[in-house]
Amino acid sequence: MSEILLIVLCLAIGVLLRLSGRLPESATKVLGGWVINVALPAAALHSVQGVTLRPDWWLAAATPWLGVLVSIALLVPLCRWLGWSRQRTGAILLVAGWGNTSFVGLPMIAAFAGSQWLGLGIVIDLFGTYLAVSTLGLAVATVAISGRLDLAVVAKRIATFPPFYAVLIAFATNDLARPDWLQQLIEILANTLTPIALAAVGFALRLDRLAGRAGPVALGLFHRLILAPALLIGFYLALGQAGDPVAKVAMLEMAMPPMLGASIIAMEHELEPDLVALLIGLGVPLSLLTAWGWWSIIAPLG
Repeated sequence: MSEILLIVLCLAIGVLLRLSGRLPESATKVLGGWVINVALPAAALHSVQGVTLRPDWWLAAATPWLGVLVSIALLVPLCRWLGWSRQRTGAILLVAGWGNTSFVGLPMIAAFAGSQWLGLGIVIDLFGTYLAVSTLGLAVATVAISGRLDLAVVAKRIATFPPFYAVLIAFATNDLARPDWLQQLIEILANTLTPIALAAVGFALRLDRLAGRAGPVALGLFHRLILAPALLIGFYLALGQAGDPVAKVAMLEMAMPPMLGASIIAMEHELEPDLVALLIGLGVPLSLLTAWGWWSIIAPLG
């Protein structure tokens, strides 16, 4: 579980960098800019290479999309009823709607389900979480800023969003051989995603700003860590497929903490960065406990 320790360490490094005053207050934007424009595209190019798809994986790959649509259907009316701003609603949607199906999810799959299912985890992450945040996630952020869905603006944002066209390039060139030097270079850049994104979140994390945000934090974490996985388990039970090993991996992935990429998008769009950082900073360590709890329920299903 060295990946989990890395996550905790990088969060702590970000906090220490802020407390030390060694970086300017704008550091979160600079670090986030690297993640969006370099690390996320490289991660897409690296992960897609050599992935083999199976027909029975498509429903599992679609579950992040289903999770996001359910999040919108449930959270938008609730946030409006509570009288929260568009910015707060957008922040909660981006953070609670997408799970960290890669840098937390893949180690969890290896630990609980077995490393033979890592290929499925990558497919869920790329075709589900990653592609959804590159399209629907940008639409959510755009509406949260402007208050209206302008399809032309959304399309332009998607078309100029580096991770989106990196996914398209990755899929288009999946079967082409890459020189070793190019593959190594892409891998090195992709490996910067977790430490830099988490350092950005840790830098923005201020527990003293929890006052006045306890409600949104509680709602976001309850939805991400409790309600979303419970709903997906109910979905597979209704289909009679809860005992399928593919379904079990999909259910485990839905129990992951907030996605780093979605959180960085929220911060880049100035959607309550303090709230976003709190949801990530508290959600990741909490998920280590809740994911284990969900797997203890998922594993015996049959």
